[in-house]
Formats: sequence, C-alpha cells, structure tokens
Amino acid sequence: MRRIGGVVLTVTGVLACPCLLIITLPLLASFLSGTPLGSVLSHNTGLVTTFAGVYFVVASAVGYWFVFGPERQNREGDAACPTCAPVASVLPVQEQTPRQEDLPATRR
Repeated sequence: MRRIGGVVLTVTGVLACPCLLIITLPLLASFLSGTPLGSVLSHNTGLVTTFAGVYFVVASAVGYWFVFGPERQNREGDAACPTCAPVASVLPVQEQTPRQEDLPATRR
C-alpha cells in the first residue's frame, strides 16, 4: 500500500509540475469553464502556479520516500496486544494414530 501511495503522489506531482502548467492549466480551465472553479483558475494563475510548484516539490519528495525509503520493521507481537508474547510449548506434540471408529466406512 505504501508503494502504491508513493507512485500516486509521484505521478500527480509530475502532472502538477509548473513546467507542465503551460499545457495542463488551459486544459483544466477549459474543462471547468462555466463553473466557479474554472473562473478562479483562469483569474488567479499566479496563485495556482505557486500552489502547483509547492505540491510538485512536496509530492515528489514524499513519493520518493514512500517508494525508495526504508521498509517498516515487522513487529514481534500482535498490533492489538503489543505486550503479549506467545507461550513456547514445553512438551512436544505427539500425533495420534487414527482409531478404527474415526476412519471412513469402507464398502464391501
């Protein structure tokens, strides 16, 4: 799950790259034309470029860390009970041979 999140953040960060806003901002504004969001995008391009640049840097860094960062450590205990430890068995378990009553009936 962590790797998928890293890939999603990296891809959306690259799409929000300020160098690609020359292409994506007019497409997004034309797609949202006639809506209040489209009006905000077309009238505040400097603000959109600033937020896209910040998102590009943060999403790229966090996505890289999710994909290539250190793996999480496996815990010894259960997450529901981190202080509980399994009890080691002292006596070896012996398998019993099946009894005649437990076996399936055979046809004659």
